[in-house]
Parts: sequence; structure tokens; C-alpha cells
Amino acid sequence: MKRALGAVIIGCVALSAGCSNQQPAQGTGSVPKMTANPAPTTGPSLAVNTPAPASPAAVASASSDDRIIARINGEPVTMAELMKPLLESHGLQILTGIVQLDLLKQEARKDRAPVTADDVRKERELTLGKMFKDADAKEQDQLDAADAKGDKETAEKLRKQISDDREALLIQYLENQHFSRSEFDLKMEINTYLRKKAERLLQGKITDEMVEKEFGVEYGETADVRYIELANMQQVADARQRLKNGQDFGDVAEQISHDARTAPLKGLMPGISRQTPGLPETFKEMAFSLQPGQVSDTLNLNGFFFILKLEQKHAPKAVKFENVKESLRKSMFDRLVTSVMGRLSDGLGRDIVQKLQIDDPILKKQYDGFMARQQQQAMDRQKLEKQLDKERAARNAAAETQPAGAAPANEAAPAAAPAAAAAAPATQP
Repeated sequence: MKRALGAVIIGCVALSAGCSNQQPAQGTGSVPKMTANPAPTTGPSLAVNTPAPASPAAVASASSDDRIIARINGEPVTMAELMKPLLESHGLQILTGIVQLDLLKQEARKDRAPVTADDVRKERELTLGKMFKDADAKEQDQLDAADAKGDKETAEKLRKQISDDREALLIQYLENQHFSRSEFDLKMEINTYLRKKAERLLQGKITDEMVEKEFGVEYGETADVRYIELANMQQVADARQRLKNGQDFGDVAEQISHDARTAPLKGLMPGISRQTPGLPETFKEMAFSLQPGQVSDTLNLNGFFFILKLEQKHAPKAVKFENVKESLRKSMFDRLVTSVMGRLSDGLGRDIVQKLQIDDPILKKQYDGFMARQQQQAMDRQKLEKQLDKERAARNAAAETQPAGAAPANEAAPAAAPAAAAAAPATQP
């Protein structure tokens, strides 16, 4: 699906598709509906020889498909004429969103965990705050200052200004992405249910030990590291020769590193600590064992090879754990909630595949085509993974039989080593 609602907005991920000025759903249980743009209230009428409107009884007697919704030169336009192109262009993604929301409401009723209109409003404000954080940073600083001074009048004006600015930015964003207000509102209601469930699952799960580790990440010793990611020992030898010839480490990383994220940055990765999650311990140990300016031996992680250079180390920040303990706990909780929301959304998608029955022929054709494409993509990924496994095995075999003078390769990382061994270029080792 090009704009499938199965890809639920978590926090403020990208949206797509036209927009209306419909107000957001407020957790009332009703599904937001697509609405046509209202006719202009000024200017010449487009209707010619428009007959008198039908009586309520006549309208009620017509089926939804045959109901006349407009006339042009006296000729009727029926609901069926409108609905067919709408279903073909937007039907499946809207249906997917509606059934997601229905499933979440069923679970909430079962768990006796209602979602209120205020919950939906807060989710919407949270999403807009993340989407347009940079745009209203100045006004937000002024608002914080006004609140600190107790200047209620100024604070209220600034809150209204921020709210108005965000609404204007949202309208512009939705128009640019061809995403309707109804779809956005539907996603906000879905996300509200996901967030409430994630918060229930995580309540009381952030331990003091977890917070202490987070403190080490945020305030402990850190290191600025560059690295070059390579696919085989021949590339390692080439990189080593370039460095030996005096070429700058960053230039070599930019030219030949396989990491598409860090190569344009001359191999520089975000600052790391000894507690940074998602990095192999061998990588962190090697980074912190280096002196500023020193280049490492070759590190072999799951069939990929890394050469590191330590730029500099930063001493731990002079902050007492007790002073930041609760703020760290909250930031961890918020981050984990977002992660759990993503997993819940994935599970919701699987439930839809198992439980959804589509009767409308237009929607069923779209759905069957989408599922066929998904299955083909899964098969293609499996073929690619098998091919990559063969290539990694061949590289490892070649590394074991390399000549004694070749660049050394350290011990292989466990199978749980992160994305460096993935098919796509790694964002970090």
C-alpha cells in the first residue's frame, strides 16, 4: 500500500496524502469520515435549473448507491459515481485504519481501559510538538521564561501563538504530502490507543539498575570515533595502504567505507559511551583502548571488517545521579513507550491479516494485490539473505586462509552483533 494506514504514525513519522479542515476525532468512538470540500459561499452558482430538493422521505427510500448527491445542468450525480473512484484511490488505506482502530477499541473494552477525548487531544499536541519542534523553539523558550516569571497573560498569548502556528504548519504539511485531515485524525486516535496500552505494559518496569545504566550513557565518559566499514580483506589491505601512504582517515572513510550513513561524515559516528546500547562490546572496548589520534587493528564483526580511529575522549560530566534520576527515568519511559507502540502496531497488522474479511469487490481486489506484493517482497528478502550468507561464509573462509602478512582480524562477534552484518549498509557497527 502506497499510503497504507498499517504504517501507523508513532510520535511523528512521515505522513502522506490531501487535506480538509475537519476537526480531529476526539475519542468519541466514531470513525472520522472523509468529507468533500464545502461549496463556496460567495460567487456565481454553478448549478443550472436546479430542481427543488427531494423530500426527506424520498431521500430515505433511495439506496446509498443510488442517492443523488448533486446535479449538473439538472442531471443527477449519484453516490455510486463518487464512491467508486474514492474506493479505488483511498479505500484500502482508510479501511485498514478503521479496522485497526476497531481492534484497539475492542481490546480497550476488554481491558477496561477507556480512551477519552482528552487523551486524543494530548496525543495530537504531542505529535505536533515533535513534528514542529524546531519551528516554534523560540516561542517555546519565551513561554518557559514567561511561566518562570509568573506572567500569565504573556504565557497565554504565546501558547495561542504556538498553537496557531502549528495548525498552519500542519495544514501546509498535509497539503504537501497529499494527506487528508481525516486520515491524520484517524491516525491520532489509533496512536492514542497504542500509547495507552504501551504505558500500561511498561508501568513500573523501569528499574533503578536501568536508570543507572542510562546515567552512564548520558553523563559517563564518551568518545568521538571514526570508522571505516569494509566487506573483505582485500578492501582492508587497500584501506591500510592508503592510510600508510598518509591519506587522511576521514577521506578514506568517505571514499571506500560501506556505511552509507557515516561515510559522508568521513566515518564519524555519534559520540559513544561504554554503556551505549546496540554496539558490540568488542567495538566499545577497542574504541576506549585507543589514544586520541590512534588507529586500531582490524576488527571482524560477523563477516564485516572495521578500522577505528579515536578522535578524542570526554571526561564524565560533573552531575550527581540523584539530581537527574527521575528525569532519566521519564526519558527512558517515553522512549520505551514509543518502541512498544511500534511493536504493538506490527502485531495489529498481523491480526488484521488473520481476521479481516473484505466483502466489497473493489477493496478485496486491492487487498489481494497488496498481500501478493508483500509475499513477493518476503521471498525476495529470503533470497537476498541466503546470498549474503553465502558471501559472508566465503569471506570468513578467505580470512582464515589469509597470508601471515595480511592485516589482522580480531575475533568474530556473537551472532547477536548489530546491523553491521545486515544486508543494507549499517548505520553503525
